[in-house]
Amino acid sequence: MTTNHPQLISRIERTNVVLGVAVTALCGLVWQLPGMLAAGLGATLGALNFWALHRLGAGVVARMISGEGAGKAGLFVMLLAAKMGLLFFFVWLATFKFGLLPVPFTMGISAFVASVLVVSISGSSLLSTTPSPAAGEAKIHG
Repeated sequence: MTTNHPQLISRIERTNVVLGVAVTALCGLVWQLPGMLAAGLGATLGALNFWALHRLGAGVVARMISGEGAGKAGLFVMLLAAKMGLLFFFVWLATFKFGLLPVPFTMGISAFVASVLVVSISGSSLLSTTPSPAAGEAKIHG
């Protein structure tokens, strides 16, 4: 049984944009243009990372649930590993090659993590539309 929560993903993506813009503006106030540029690029990279994680992760889960097996899901797992390597490369490129300020860049890229946390805390009722049998059993037994 699969549950798809497009509302949750959509809320995370919207929150990601709002937090990314807020962090970019804050860093612009503190570090002027260099800070705003670093935070904005970090927030953009974080948003793209979440987008790729969601699509590739959904591909893995869909292949496994459909019974296509590890072979078909393996391609998505390899793509996830390549995505992580690409993310590390872009972080290195931004901070060491282009010399973006590391603190605002880190604040910008962290907006995606904060958006997942904020939506998870504020919208936990979206995580489960129906109680699972295990949840009911846990209430009965203690």
